[in-house]
Amino acid sequence: MDYHYLLDKQIKKMLPAQYLEDDAILQFLGAINNSFKNLDKSIKLADHAFNVSEREYVSVTDNLRQQNEIKQRSISQLKEAIKALSPDTELSISDSDDDLIHIISFLQEQITKAKQLEIELIQSKDVAEKAAMAKSQFLSVMSHEIRTPMNAVIGFTHLLIHQEPRPDQMEFLNFLKFSAENLLVLINDILDFSKIEAGRVEFENVDFSLTDLIKNIRLALLQKANEKNIQIKLMMDQDLPHAIIGDPVRVGQILTNLMSNAVKFTHQGKVTVTATLAESKKGEATIDFEVADTGIGITPDKQESIFESFTQASSDTTRKYGGSGLGLTITKRLLQLLGSDITVESEYGKGSVFKFGLTFKTSHKKLNRHADNEEFYALKSLKGTRLLIAEDNQINVILAKQFMKQWDVECDVAENGEIALTLVKTRDYDMVLMDLQMPEMDGYQTTRAIRELPGEQYKTLPIIALTASAMLDIQDMAFTVGMNDYVSKPFNPNELHRKIDLYSRQRERV
Repeated sequence: MDYHYLLDKQIKKMLPAQYLEDDAILQFLGAINNSFKNLDKSIKLADHAFNVSEREYVSVTDNLRQQNEIKQRSISQLKEAIKALSPDTELSISDSDDDLIHIISFLQEQITKAKQLEIELIQSKDVAEKAAMAKSQFLSVMSHEIRTPMNAVIGFTHLLIHQEPRPDQMEFLNFLKFSAENLLVLINDILDFSKIEAGRVEFENVDFSLTDLIKNIRLALLQKANEKNIQIKLMMDQDLPHAIIGDPVRVGQILTNLMSNAVKFTHQGKVTVTATLAESKKGEATIDFEVADTGIGITPDKQESIFESFTQASSDTTRKYGGSGLGLTITKRLLQLLGSDITVESEYGKGSVFKFGLTFKTSHKKLNRHADNEEFYALKSLKGTRLLIAEDNQINVILAKQFMKQWDVECDVAENGEIALTLVKTRDYDMVLMDLQMPEMDGYQTTRAIRELPGEQYKTLPIIALTASAMLDIQDMAFTVGMNDYVSKPFNPNELHRKIDLYSRQRERV
């Protein structure tokens, strides 16, 4: 029998050979031999189990260590991220195992604050939008309410000047006209500033002569300059293009602001306006402008602030010279919207120089020069033109009828939109001058109703909006409902005459 090596060793050492022939002893030895073998198996199994458990333990321990390192790195990175986002935030967090819980609590608190701030910002945005809308509505109403009487003041002044008044009366009328137009400039400055602030300025692209534009601005300022015994000199580059494409109204506004300021603040000497062709290529011309004066100048500490809203160079400037403090602000904003900027060089007591540059597309169009003066339009007859004036303000009606009488224009008057609609349906007109704010039916409703009438003549009938509101959205709405053109009050007689002439001739061709 093959015994276990330990049992076999003991048998050989301790048990006589004759006992190995006894069956009982052999059975006993066999049982012991099996126990030894089973013990060996158990020991092997135990050793194997221990080895396996030790490897698993090492693996688990290593994994836990790695996870802990990752956790610590994550906590450190979270702390750094929080401090980067909020440098002033104090974190009451230690290096304990509870850091992550504290960080989560802190982040939950910050998220709650952020949501609250978001709600407050949304509420603030709503309040700001409502305030902006209220401001726009207020400006629109005030524009209408202020400009309506101004229309009468300026309009009747124009009429009286052409009634051959006495020399002393002419002097008073010129003072009245000058004061009214100055007041209108202030009103327009505030409205323009509001449009620019709201980002609602639109630029035209039309053909115009820059040389003629600057000459006309000079002529408009020449009387004031002559009163102060100062000169306005123009230095126009001979290489300037004959015609350019851009917005003559806005370019004129920029130059008028600078040139009128130069005249206003100069008591002796001259104002020099320079326009130089800086570059010309590929159908574009870059023109450098300078407006220099020998006036009171600006101190160095005020040279930046003069472009801020409602700011003057000194506290008594408004009292001495007048103005809203918006002219240079509007000029700078308009130039920025046109992709340019303005600089100033000045020496206190010796004068100032304002410089800017603009790039225009050049035009090959031949521009017709026409006599654009009071006498031409006062004398030119529009006989044969018949129009309807839809206006509820009796003073404006009287004023408009006086101009129509001078120009030999036949006109009817409708006091509200309903009467205007009835007259258009029953009589033949060359055009309608349509006020926008009227009782019963306003100008928008009346225009829509006219356009919806059956018959081609109502689709092509020229309708010109004539209103005291100068807000851009009002003009847009006027065109949207089907009006052909827009004249704001106080209206320029030349402009109104020109448009009546234009649309009456177009009506004849149709």
